Amino acid sequence: MIFFDANFLISFYIEDEKDHKRALEIMESSKNKKKIISKLIIGETINILFTKIKIDKNRIKEVYENLNNDYTLVNDSYIFDKTIDKIMNSNKRFPFFDYVYITLMEDLGIKEIATFDKHLCDSLGPRFSVIQWGN
Repeated sequence: MIFFDANFLISFYIEDEKDHKRALEIMESSKNKKKIISKLIIGETINILFTKIKIDKNRIKEVYENLNNDYTLVNDSYIFDKTIDKIMNSNKRFPFFDYVYITLMEDLGIKEIATFDKHLCDSLGPRFSVIQWGN
């Protein structure tokens, strides 16, 4: 099983992104693994595509449909209470989304994540295997 982060998915679906080629390679090498995303990942991905990258709305709809059809989709809202507990017991401050993803991966026993987010990688610690971050 491999968990896909929003920034990885954006790089995979958007050809103009700097890590697009690497995302294609990673996706190809992961083709025999169960691909996991959460509803929050979909929301974060669509939000970035719509508000930051500002791609065409039809392309956003296409990506949205791919995210819903091409991955094992996990409803992550059940983990929010556990996530808040994790935040309350941590000395580190990083985005809520990252806390949710880490908590969800722990809960589901997912050990691998595909991401280009160095900040998230720094938050993960040694218990997870990061497929890629940075160049």
